Amino acid sequence: MLIEDGMSWKTRFTNTILLNNKLWPNDYEVNIVFVPQTDNPAVQNLTYDKYKYLFNKVFQNAIFIKHDKKTYQQLNHYRNDVIDFVSDPYDQLVGVQIFSKLNSIGGEFLKVEALEIESWQGENIRYTIGTESPEWEILQDLERDIDNPWWKTELPSFCSFFKDDLTWDEIGFTINDDRKLQVIKGGLQ
Repeated sequence: MLIEDGMSWKTRFTNTILLNNKLWPNDYEVNIVFVPQTDNPAVQNLTYDKYKYLFNKVFQNAIFIKHDKKTYQQLNHYRNDVIDFVSDPYDQLVGVQIFSKLNSIGGEFLKVEALEIESWQGENIRYTIGTESPEWEILQDLERDIDNPWWKTELPSFCSFFKDDLTWDEIGFTINDDRKLQVIKGGLQ
């Protein structure tokens, strides 16, 4: 995957998926190509930190389910994040919803141009998702019945059933404009 003037970040996470009424362990590998939309390094870094938070704190050890309130209520009492998807959590639709969430969070600062996703349960078939991918049409058709799609909000909300959305400031993602870089003994402070 090559995008001129872009940056690429590869990450992985493990979680559990609910398919055919059975919980399955899964391991994902994701490669994201994004292009800076601002020349402000502080905003770029904050956006990148939000992206890392998404994978390292939210998706890691989460339970991925099909959008179903009853299933959500059954699993929500565990300490894992329960994240709903428009269909069973197959790699293509997981990928397109993650792509959408990333651009909702930071698309005006670090715009995602392409996302590759593969998983162990998906037999390590790698799907490449861009803005013209056919998965977007599937997503549009299936998301019509969902009132609060988490992948369309810039807030740190990752479940369509959760109504009390926190803000990024409330969970500690802020830029202190008073902080200046100072050179001390050849390094940055």
